[in-house]
Amino acid sequence: MSIIFRANPELADGEVNVIVEAASPTPAVSALMRSVEAIGQTASATIPIETANRLEIVRKSAIVTIAVHGEDLLVRTTSQTLTTRNRLVKLMAKLPARNFVQISRQAVINLRHLESLEASYSGNMTARLSGDIRETVSRRYVPALREALEA
Repeated sequence: MSIIFRANPELADGEVNVIVEAASPTPAVSALMRSVEAIGQTASATIPIETANRLEIVRKSAIVTIAVHGEDLLVRTTSQTLTTRNRLVKLMAKLPARNFVQISRQAVINLRHLESLEASYSGNMTARLSGDIRETVSRRYVPALREALEA
């Protein structure tokens, strides 16, 4: 592996672009890219969650699941459940990709709180998380979850 620095005067102060080059995409390349992405996202250990009447500051590591519930998002932490009108995609962009994995169109889990995976019907799985929280893992998202667990 070689690391090369090139100055780019077109970038704004504080802006950094990282380009990963390899002969082919491999698990090692994917792991490297996730690590670099995580470094960029770990600048803050907390995330603001806007509820109906206040702005809650939540530790990212305390978030267990984020799930769509109607037009709202339920953010379950180790100590509370918050309801926000934010969008799942927007909230996921603020979380480290190596810890938070989408398990269905409606839900994201924190891998650090995952206790077990159980086979369910029709290829789905059930994720059992800390706090006795259970979420369904859609069969479409099972391969990505397994890859994240192996990384």
